Amino acid sequence: MATQEALAGGRFPDTRWSLVLAGDRQLALEHLAAAYWRPVYGYVRARWARSEAEALDATQDFFLHLLEGELLSRADPGRGRFRAYVRAALGNFLTDEHRRNGAQSRGGGRRPLPIDCGGPDTLPDTRGQSPDAALDRLWRAELLARAAGELERELKAEGKDTWWLLFRDHFLSDDGFSHAQLAERHRITLVDVSNWLTRGRARYRDTLIKLVRDTVETKEALAAELDWLLQEKAP
Repeated sequence: MATQEALAGGRFPDTRWSLVLAGDRQLALEHLAAAYWRPVYGYVRARWARSEAEALDATQDFFLHLLEGELLSRADPGRGRFRAYVRAALGNFLTDEHRRNGAQSRGGGRRPLPIDCGGPDTLPDTRGQSPDAALDRLWRAELLARAAGELERELKAEGKDTWWLLFRDHFLSDDGFSHAQLAERHRITLVDVSNWLTRGRARYRDTLIKLVRDTVETKEALAAELDWLLQEKAP
């Protein structure tokens, strides 16, 4: 599989982050901004303790500033991780009050980034936390949630709804269902429960690797990012 090849050897495939560093950055960076604005927003709130509106303006301003190339010109491809770059770039960016307050002047007349902020309840409040800790926690949560969401869409599209329900009930639920309870709950055999959970977990891991791969540039960076990501409990 492509994900296994990316870890085992061979040419590392082009990713969103490698396209950004290579100069083909507009769509790739917009994709990354849309996917990972929430950890950036959480960092901003943790560091500045600003209102929701001000933090959202600063988050949008940060990604627009990346698109202008001023911060990307200082990116170090050797570090190979979008998350590491975002942490360093955010720290530098937010020390400049003038840049932060100039969001409207730079963004005027240009279409905004595709950031769907949802309702107020979807915005993380990280005030009182370390900015770096807030970014890492939200980044990890974002990746795990996106992997689960993608797995749900794939399995349901394949008509494997029960696979998804088993995965959800066993790995994502706080109820702690046993295999016997799952078999009774979904009216399948214990053998099916064991087999489908194993396959669902493998599919989830592959999906997670694909998502992480988009934010790194090398096999080594991918392995390091996965090690960090899976330090905490994950399926």
